[in-house]
Amino acid sequence: MTGDPSSWDASMAFRELREQAPVQQVVLPGDLLAWLITGAAPARQALADPRLAHDMRRLPDPRQGFGGHRYPDDLFSAEGRHLLNSDGTDHHRLRTILAPLLSRTAAQRWKPFIARTCDELLDDLAAAARPDLVSDYARPLAVRVTGAILGIPAGAQQELSRLTLEMIRAVDPEHPTVRGRRTELFGLWARIVGHKRRRPGDDLLTRLTLARGQGRLSTAELLSVAWGLFSGGISPTTTLIASGAIAIMRSPELRRALRDEATAARLTEELLRLTSPFPASVWRFALDDVTLDDTVIPRGAVVLVALAAANRDPAVFPEPGTARLNRKGGHVSFGLGPHYCPGAPLARLLATAALTALFGRFPELRLDTAETALRRQGVLIESGYERVPVSTGPTAADAVTRTGPTAAKAATRTGPTAAMAATRTGGIVTKAAP
Repeated sequence: MTGDPSSWDASMAFRELREQAPVQQVVLPGDLLAWLITGAAPARQALADPRLAHDMRRLPDPRQGFGGHRYPDDLFSAEGRHLLNSDGTDHHRLRTILAPLLSRTAAQRWKPFIARTCDELLDDLAAAARPDLVSDYARPLAVRVTGAILGIPAGAQQELSRLTLEMIRAVDPEHPTVRGRRTELFGLWARIVGHKRRRPGDDLLTRLTLARGQGRLSTAELLSVAWGLFSGGISPTTTLIASGAIAIMRSPELRRALRDEATAARLTEELLRLTSPFPASVWRFALDDVTLDDTVIPRGAVVLVALAAANRDPAVFPEPGTARLNRKGGHVSFGLGPHYCPGAPLARLLATAALTALFGRFPELRLDTAETALRRQGVLIESGYERVPVSTGPTAADAVTRTGPTAAKAATRTGPTAAMAATRTGGIVTKAAP
């Protein structure tokens, strides 16, 4: 696991390691000794095993988490007290507070807002001199939707996003600049929570502040949970939309799958498996000796589950590098068991809506650079593209016009409903781009 992290292909590196052994000890960047799980079966077992704790403070000697040092990508484990670094009753308590506003039913109420936001950002993407799928569409969409669900004032969302991403991607968590960013970030969160306390709404932050008033969580937990939800919402969603779009741009078949709601939803599941927005799970710490695939992981060990490897294990997923809309067998991109991602329904909904709207507006969307030139930020847990420059090509409406008067008259005869449907699908009356 060496070389330039910005060009590192997690799926290829993990595949090579899985072929050696599905459970093995490795040396990670930064000289950290850890146990890496790459096989699908042991990964599923590990994700559901309570002996592999998220909370390093449960170790016999907590200082030995990460060898007693801070480590790149350790932020979700080392900072605060939230869903990603708590276990058992504490985790259940925090999750119960949030569950009603993160359910599948709750996610559906955001569909109109998501659709409007997609349309607004696609207007911006079309007007951009050098369109970038990350900064002009995927990230602002993830930030706006996550911010709205949490109840973060629109004026604070951009600064909050900037500070959050700087913290997540910090190479040296102990650097004075990074420590300063942390103080700045949580100071901003404290001001946002104070504003929400004075002006409650129908959102997650209001629910958290009410729970704080009822003594169900502490002020420190409130800030940590809010930060964890925001960072866990904007980063992987941005990666999923950008990486998913790249996969779709390679394939006329995948472009066509977006024309139908059912196949679009199945495509999202395959994109979640193929792109694994988090290449690896958050860190786990062995509270006891744990045997996986006949290999003993010793008590006190640092453990990493390679989701990107488990999701491409040919023992479970034949032709693992190919998107198959009829595939059976579930991916583990959202985890398993008590720590299954509570935001999964929203992530699915948002990604499907974003990609359908994107290729519906720009049916001939393509990369404006070689795919090998794309660079990533982060290594293991956070690994999203820095930029994805694109050429939007003609819009769906332009494509309808180009088909000539016969098609235009036919569209007129079918009436406004059919014409609107053609615009949304972005391909019924035009040939998909190769």
